Amino acid sequence: MTKTIAFVNQKGGVGKSTSVINVAACLANKNKSVLIIDMDPQGNTTQVYSNITDDDDSIYNLLLKKPTEKITIKSLKKNTYINDVDLLPSNVLLSSAELELVNKKHRESTLKNILKENKVHCDDYDYILLDCQPSLGLLTLNSIIASNYVIVPLHADIFSLTGLELLTKTISKIQIIYEANTTILGFFFTQVNNKEPLFQEAYNLCSEIYPDHLFNTYISAGQTIDQANATGQSVIHLSPSSKPAKDYQNLTIELMKKAS
Repeated sequence: MTKTIAFVNQKGGVGKSTSVINVAACLANKNKSVLIIDMDPQGNTTQVYSNITDDDDSIYNLLLKKPTEKITIKSLKKNTYINDVDLLPSNVLLSSAELELVNKKHRESTLKNILKENKVHCDDYDYILLDCQPSLGLLTLNSIIASNYVIVPLHADIFSLTGLELLTKTISKIQIIYEANTTILGFFFTQVNNKEPLFQEAYNLCSEIYPDHLFNTYISAGQTIDQANATGQSVIHLSPSSKPAKDYQNLTIELMKKAS
């Protein structure tokens, strides 16, 4: 069965897009087929995996399509440079989607309904990964409701835990209000220098508060990640023997076990 996972954090700069890019690459290396849905108007994941322009159709067109329009996931998806990874791209138009969705019936379930309508094609994938924008707005709400699981990348400091408490409470409310069948798969730290006292403090505190949700794996800081993003690659392909690449490989193994 296809597993749909949303990468969520209302804070920016925590490595959501980087993690989606690299987890997708790691899953493909394990012969798993992946569809990435870029729900972030910034489109960082799209920029790495595709060369579409703002004039091309994107997930925006699917979210706001009229009943007479015959736009589907199959017609919209783009191939990437990785054989088993496809992409539903984002572009700047997505930034206006929240305003345009406000008056739409069942607006918070728009993406979930799209996945249902396209179930035959979605079933071709082992995993669907959603890259969410850094907010808890309507696009992120759609992503959470459409997902089986939520995974939360965290910046490696104690301040991240304040935002994490808000996020977990918000997800609990979403589960109740919208009867969403999504669960928190776990949290993991990114951009880590494990010699930093602030990281050790944050990791220890997070493991005490959320012992069942904290991934054992954390993602090490390194220039290879910046280089990979700048050159439109995953770190897995640019430098497979680097520490961040190995971390993402281990994270993906954990993710697969938790979601099994």
